[in-house]
Amino acid sequence: MSKTSKAAKVAAAGAMLAVKYGPQAKIAWDKGGKQAASAATKRALSLNNRRKALAHASGVVDGSILKIAPQGKTMYVVFTGDLPISSYPPQDLPFAILLQHADLSRRVHPEDVRRSKGPRMPGRRQRELH
Repeated sequence: MSKTSKAAKVAAAGAMLAVKYGPQAKIAWDKGGKQAASAATKRALSLNNRRKALAHASGVVDGSILKIAPQGKTMYVVFTGDLPISSYPPQDLPFAILLQHADLSRRVHPEDVRRSKGPRMPGRRQRELH
């Protein structure tokens, strides 16, 4: 059997599935897919900002980060000692207003984050480097 006939069979099977399940997929997407996609996008942006903040905090003396949500959106403030120096994503509000009701004892040091990494899946061990 040649590669073109295999590709034709796969394309035909895909077309049959699209015709059969296409309407149900559209209904499912309209009901919950858009909300799920926006939630996944928000989570990905938050994780990206967290990584940037941790990288910045690891490059300063006595660096730490604090997660806050002043206007319903998650953001991370980077500290050097007790002094806030940056935020991810960048904000126009001054740090005094952003940190007005924040619990500064909940700051996280980059070394603690790296140390606490365990297996991501329960029951799975991390690979050991030789």
